[in-house]
Amino acid sequence: MSDSSRGSTSANRLRFIGSGVLVLGLTAAYLFYRVQSQSAGPTMDDLMPGYTARRARATGILMGGFVVWLLEEAEKLQEPATQAMIIAGASVVVALCCFRVAWLMDRPPDDAQHDFHPDDR
Repeated sequence: MSDSSRGSTSANRLRFIGSGVLVLGLTAAYLFYRVQSQSAGPTMDDLMPGYTARRARATGILMGGFVVWLLEEAEKLQEPATQAMIIAGASVVVALCCFRVAWLMDRPPDDAQHDFHPDDR
């Protein structure tokens, strides 16, 4: 078996893995969002209207506005939509890495890079 055919089968295997990761990751993100959003209980603002604003004011007085912002961003990470987007984004990144490596494996070696001399300009 030649090196080019072996590289091609490895590249095809990486493309298949990348496609699988992409499909499974996006499906998992969708299912996660559907299950978590339907089973979500009431929030503190639903139970005690104005709670979040009062807590943010008290935290801002004690620790400053930056801490209030950090706490708000941490609460956003707890939302099912944000978590589903993180799952989907991670699967897209992994799939893109697989596709990129497969593309690089299929490229022929570039002889011009090996013949480069520092004196050539």
